[in-house]
Amino acid sequence: MKRPRLLVRVLLTVVFTTPFSAAQSSIPNSPQGFQQQYHAVFESLQAHNDSEFQSRLDSFAIPTHWFKETFTPDRASELTVQYAKEFAEFKQRTAANFAAIEPLKVRLNVDPAIPVDIRTRRWTVAEDTMSMQRPPGLRAPLPQAQKFAIDVVATSGQYGRLTSSIEAFIYLDGAFRYFGRQGRPFWVNKP
Repeated sequence: MKRPRLLVRVLLTVVFTTPFSAAQSSIPNSPQGFQQQYHAVFESLQAHNDSEFQSRLDSFAIPTHWFKETFTPDRASELTVQYAKEFAEFKQRTAANFAAIEPLKVRLNVDPAIPVDIRTRRWTVAEDTMSMQRPPGLRAPLPQAQKFAIDVVATSGQYGRLTSSIEAFIYLDGAFRYFGRQGRPFWVNKP
């Protein structure tokens, strides 16, 4: 029974020990700021720099202190574990989406020489997270959630947008942090 707890501790350590360092500049809380932070992940992938890719993806993790400050101790612990799983899925989904770009171009008969890029746009204005389903044990206000559409686009020719996804983020400690898939916060059961 100790192995699952050890595994959770290791997972939490890996997910949450890569802080948004002081050496990194703050990202503006704007659609342009989100594009800047997210596009850096794609640039790392294009440069075939796996460690930088993982580090930049990790910059989207909600820091552990937020859970301790926002929820009662029993709920903070539970939600931290739940978030670690959800964040790991976000990282896997992002990597899989990027890996699927070239096969998608083949399936859509897009010339392989046509470059692609990632463009993001705010899907909605910032939403009041207090109106969404709130978890028990909340002791501080939630930051506003922002949904962003993440588009893979062919940069030349008639192809345009190849695929799109929507993710929710909050702005915390000078960076955007993954908050949930589409419009659902991470603590709400998936459809």
